Amino acid sequence: MPLSFREAVERFLDYCYISKTLSHHTLRAYRIDLAHAMKRLGETAQVETTSRDALRSYIGHMLREEGFAETTVKRRVATLKQLFKWLEREELVEISPFHRLDVTVRLPHRLPRALPTEDMRKLLVRSSWEMETGDFAALTLHFAIVIMFVSGLRVGELTSLRVDDLSVGTAGLLVHGKGNRERHVFLSGKDAKALLKVYLKRRGEINSTSDRLLIGAKGVAWSPQHLRRHLGALAKRANTSRPVTPHMIRHTAATQLIEAGVDIRFVQKLLGHASIATTQIYTQVSDNSLRSTLEKANTLERVVNGRRQ
Repeated sequence: MPLSFREAVERFLDYCYISKTLSHHTLRAYRIDLAHAMKRLGETAQVETTSRDALRSYIGHMLREEGFAETTVKRRVATLKQLFKWLEREELVEISPFHRLDVTVRLPHRLPRALPTEDMRKLLVRSSWEMETGDFAALTLHFAIVIMFVSGLRVGELTSLRVDDLSVGTAGLLVHGKGNRERHVFLSGKDAKALLKVYLKRRGEINSTSDRLLIGAKGVAWSPQHLRRHLGALAKRANTSRPVTPHMIRHTAATQLIEAGVDIRFVQKLLGHASIATTQIYTQVSDNSLRSTLEKANTLERVVNGRRQ
């Protein structure tokens, strides 16, 4: 029976929701990406008739006519590939139109945006002060920032953590990462471990039915959007040199570890990267830091000037 694009998308999203246990954020992104593709390729068009030429035209239209950023186009193409991969596996199309389709969306080379050390210090100092003088939500925010900084968790991984994912004895967390991959991370340092005990004690005093680790003063679980909003407002109060997102703290954690001499394989495991190539980009950030430090040190001029004095 012919399958329309709209029917195919709905069935694919149902599959993703039931079988792939994707986050709400990822499912929402899939729906937005596929809704955009439907407008261009036709909601009532039969997926079996989708051609390579139609895909090339769609991708070119996004880049040239609509002016989307390369990152957006690349994500939308990847989502569309996932749809047709699933349709082919379910034998709803004979073969994916992406088969042997040579389409490469080249992204500009950007290094991860890590925070300057001073900005990270301002965040931690301000959130710690507000924790001492504010309500439970201030404690939750400080706790979240510390976890992200010492463990490098993604915001979705952090807000998805359940109380049962925590091992108090080892200060370990069972993280449910991308691609249904699980990993263990640990809160290191006496300050982080002490904060964990304080948070759990205060959390136990909150009337909440949620099993999520991060909750607010009313017992409601924090969402990624909730955490982003609180962190952005805190950064303004802390007078950081730039706006701050949770992912910037993840980048900062990785960069700090590399610069501290931690083996890149351990950093890869901590961050949950499937490929070490993804982790290696932080060595470039570290190289930039090294270059800046050497410029400031300027040993040649110091020695030469010293001889002249």
